[in-house]
Amino acid sequence: MTIVLGLCITLAQLATLAVIAPFLTDLECAMEALFTGRHGPRPGWRWRQIRTGWNQPGTVPASGWMALCAAGLACLGVPYASTFSAFGFLSEPLACGILLILSCVPIWAQAQSQAPTRMIALRNRASLAAIGQDLIFLVPLLALTGTLITIGLPGAATLDGLLQQRLLQPAPALLGGLVFVATAVLLILNRNFLSYAVLEGLSAGAEGRHRSLLRYRHDLSCLCWYLLVADLVWPDSIATATSSFGHLAMLWCVAAPAKLAVLVVLATGWRVLRPLPSARLALVLSGAAILLVLAGRIAS
Repeated sequence: MTIVLGLCITLAQLATLAVIAPFLTDLECAMEALFTGRHGPRPGWRWRQIRTGWNQPGTVPASGWMALCAAGLACLGVPYASTFSAFGFLSEPLACGILLILSCVPIWAQAQSQAPTRMIALRNRASLAAIGQDLIFLVPLLALTGTLITIGLPGAATLDGLLQQRLLQPAPALLGGLVFVATAVLLILNRNFLSYAVLEGLSAGAEGRHRSLLRYRHDLSCLCWYLLVADLVWPDSIATATSSFGHLAMLWCVAAPAKLAVLVVLATGWRVLRPLPSARLALVLSGAAILLVLAGRIAS
């Protein structure tokens, strides 16, 4: 019975994320328009864009479907509003990050080899170089996140483990350090991984259904990145196995969408305003997270 319930919650989570992912792109576009003094799109614009592209003729290569599957696997692992999932082992930050990075590989390969014009090819090359620099920061940060969880809370190597054991083993220093490292991850992701404008440039060589699928993969991948950060920043907003149905319903329908919306607004605002260099600030925050978690571990 427990296994069946876990599978049902997992499938419900995947269905929920599949529906709301494009709406986060709507919110991102609306916030960018607000910050720049333009009129933003109406709610549902992204879904209409995806549906219009899917109705056009064309074929989707196998690599496109594989990219979507990789993003879907990540969404199965990262907790949305409950830790009661059949794929909790995929909630390890580095494993989830690798899946999301792999989901981007087909579009990076296409941007490198199938640019429609020389000008777009040069622009894509610059974008891919910037993405490569971000990956140099991002992968160690994800590995550091899992390491900090293991050091600060022994026995909790995954996000599921962290969220379930935080009540049994309170670790304020760990939670504070995870806020720092989550902010650093968000800063690194924000410039190239979370921006829909970067995707539109890289996918200029794709048409019809293929481009529509790439857009949807981007939305799903961004949602999973936001979930990863949100679980580190707001662990108390995730229900455990002892939560009542009413509490779970509130977290599922209100708290989880609200925290995702807050992250989208903050990330978009930072991308538009950009008051400080993101990579340098992320490096400082990572160092602070390490010191805070180690200090808390030594003190305990």
